[in-house]
Amino acid sequence: MEWSADRRASPSAQTVGRIRLRYQPDAALPSLAWLARLDWDGLELRVDHGTGVETHPDFYFEGAWAGDFAEGRADDTEVAFGTGCVVRGTQVSFISSLATTDYLYYQTGAPLTISNSLALLLAALDDSLDPTYRQYDAINNTILQGVNDYVRDIPTRKGVVRRLMYHNLRCTSEGATEAPKPQPPDFGSFADYSGYLTDSYERLVMNARDERRRQPLRIYTTQSRGYDTTAVNAIARSHRVDGVFTVTRGKGEPGKPDPDDDGTEIAAALGIGPIIPIDRHAYSDGFADEIYFHASMHECPDANLRQIVDHIHGPALLLTGTLGEMWYTHSCGYADRPGTLHDGLARWDLGTHGLTEVRLRAGYVQAAIPYIGARKREQILRITESDEMTPWRTGSRYDRPIPRRLGEEAGAARETFGQVKIGSVVESPPPQTPRNATLAERYRHFLVQWRLRGAWEVSLLPLVQRLNGHLARAWWSRRYRLLYGPVRRLLRWRDHDDAPPVIWSDLRGSLFCFAVNECADEYARVLRKRAVQNS
Repeated sequence: MEWSADRRASPSAQTVGRIRLRYQPDAALPSLAWLARLDWDGLELRVDHGTGVETHPDFYFEGAWAGDFAEGRADDTEVAFGTGCVVRGTQVSFISSLATTDYLYYQTGAPLTISNSLALLLAALDDSLDPTYRQYDAINNTILQGVNDYVRDIPTRKGVVRRLMYHNLRCTSEGATEAPKPQPPDFGSFADYSGYLTDSYERLVMNARDERRRQPLRIYTTQSRGYDTTAVNAIARSHRVDGVFTVTRGKGEPGKPDPDDDGTEIAAALGIGPIIPIDRHAYSDGFADEIYFHASMHECPDANLRQIVDHIHGPALLLTGTLGEMWYTHSCGYADRPGTLHDGLARWDLGTHGLTEVRLRAGYVQAAIPYIGARKREQILRITESDEMTPWRTGSRYDRPIPRRLGEEAGAARETFGQVKIGSVVESPPPQTPRNATLAERYRHFLVQWRLRGAWEVSLLPLVQRLNGHLARAWWSRRYRLLYGPVRRLLRWRDHDDAPPVIWSDLRGSLFCFAVNECADEYARVLRKRAVQNS
């Protein structure tokens, strides 16, 4: 079978300078997944992809960027959500998302092989993650350190693959190098910053809905009673959205009712809708696509958003408030985390970083709007602390003047949002295990097969999880910390001194490894079937 640039192009190779782009869509692959092989000897870039990826003679992309769609210059802007590639003459640039929630994975060689899915890349390389390697969770946690200091190399059974976050990968016949995105402008005032956010979002929407796309993107958003989604939707309200997801009940304390986090009233004040309520507990008894959550991040923090996939129709952007913690004041945020005040997009947690494999299948791209301009984090904090923001400061421990001003000036009443911090992510005691009974049985077999635990030990997993839950709750007692410090050092637990002790902490990355390998096996079958059809 011949490869074609898109459904309107001829089946022959599309020549762009010296590089020919060859595409092969496959409905059996996740809608937005792609796998590219760059062969310099054959002057060819071959791309397997799902049916939701936009493909054109000199670029392809899953997502949108702040620029003219037809020009395809996703590498010329800071604001790109999703992943793709641009070919210019003899230069090939692979584009990463601006947000630290999604990544490129690649391995150099002949050919260079790259994908927006770790599992799909491993399938193409006939490789897998190494079950005996015990640090996958630690590697994932370095994402928190930001785009300059995270660990790029991910060990596999056959070698190493590289994760690329934020930076683009520029390839010539001389080799491949990381290339930073263009810097945002300087911000001297709230008007400078809010104007850049508004203008960038408008250009992002124009790109997403461009009629020259084969499939213009729908735009969904999220709304809670917090600061971040309110600020995002204050910006987004000037342009139509196709749905507003709200997790009606947040994460409650043990033994207490879940708090109200329904954003319906705020969405109405901002003039956006329709409202789509979702239940954060929908994951509780296991779910059919659970494996893809575990294959995205080692802690599966985002199962609270499980029901979103039931409502997404076709390729779409999903607006989130991820990275909104950068809008805190110094006294109630940065004073406790001074190491995050830099231009590297450091995070305070990994919320919404566990959706990659899920979103690729469902067909949506996470557009975390607070990342726009966020490399100027120090300037944004100066604006937060400036005199002009005084009317929007609360003086509480939950104080974010910039999103409060954005929300209130857009019509949201002060008392309706940003009153108390409410979370909704899923937190389970380690070591995590699948909730689906069939998947849990396969995981237990995996642990025994690779001698990570004995057959009798796997039956103790529920007990170990309960004990770790008790240890975590007790850890916040000062008396407990003073007592347990010497014990932890004696037992040489590898947890940080400021974190609760964890029994069987060596299994923290094992479920992630298992899930990635299961997905890689699934995708390998798809690729083998395609190879047989083409032979």
